[in-house]
Amino acid sequence: MTPASDSNRTDSQPIASGAAALASFGGRSGSDALQSSPQLRTFFECWLDTFIFNGHVDPRLRGLTILRVMWRCNRSYEWANHYRLARNVGLSRDDIVAIRTSTPEGDLDGDVAIVVRAADETVDRGHLTPDTYAAVTQLFADPGVLSEFLYLVAGYRMFASVSATTLSTAEGSGLRVWPPDGVSPEDPAARSR
Repeated sequence: MTPASDSNRTDSQPIASGAAALASFGGRSGSDALQSSPQLRTFFECWLDTFIFNGHVDPRLRGLTILRVMWRCNRSYEWANHYRLARNVGLSRDDIVAIRTSTPEGDLDGDVAIVVRAADETVDRGHLTPDTYAAVTQLFADPGVLSEFLYLVAGYRMFASVSATTLSTAEGSGLRVWPPDGVSPEDPAARSR
């Protein structure tokens, strides 16, 4: 994975807290529910602070894991938001596009292959197989980081389910649609990768 250059960044002012992230949603998807439910808003602020802004999982692996879940679940809203965050932690456009592959076992290797496999199994099965769990345990040797990763991947699968139910999309929220190139999981070009 090569670092992204500043000229390729999608957001020059990274958001640094859950509260700031939620404030940036403005009138976009989900913000009405958060405004009417202080407890839910507190949950989301805590979630974002725990897993995104103060998490211990490598930010690049975290970003690729979340993006893979959103790609597999066809969730343009979360993809758009997390694409921006992934670029801000140094992932290049090529790093991100690579995880859209339909054949990750042949196209990816190392740590990226492990987290993508974990994301795929969470989407497909709802849990990790023993072999993938063993690989994730080796990758995240610290028990706290391991637990954080497991909750991260399962939690973002949950968010994908909710946004699919509420029909939250980048298109309907004024966000860039399927950055960097507009290719969606349903695009025939995406399926041939």
